[in-house]
Amino acid sequence: MDSSAVWLQRTTEYDNNRLILSTAAANINNSDVELTSMMIRSIGFDIHFYGLSLVIIPIGVACNLFSICVFITSPAFLSNSTAQFLIALSLTDCLVLVGDALRCLSMRNPYYVYPTGLTFFDTSNFACKFVNYWRQR
Repeated sequence: MDSSAVWLQRTTEYDNNRLILSTAAANINNSDVELTSMMIRSIGFDIHFYGLSLVIIPIGVACNLFSICVFITSPAFLSNSTAQFLIALSLTDCLVLVGDALRCLSMRNPYYVYPTGLTFFDTSNFACKFVNYWRQR
């Protein structure tokens, strides 16, 4: 039992009118807090969604592909085991970013609205397992 419920219970012992007023004030305060919390979560979702989908994922994939091209076209790098490791690392990082892109396309905000309209991550068991598998590999 939280402190507001205890306080409301104590007011019932003293005055019934105070209970009605305090209950109305508590409902207004709770709805304001919930609305503010939803707005903050929605803003956080927008920053996360657009930051991933417009900045991090495209730049990450482009830079990884550029790294792969540099390591493959240079003969000095191809004979080096470190370069081969970096090629493999760039490839796996591209797979992770593609998995994040798939997950990002099907994300929903706190109001359960899908910005892209794609719901395959939440509605398809195979898609959920596939994306998480490739993100973790």
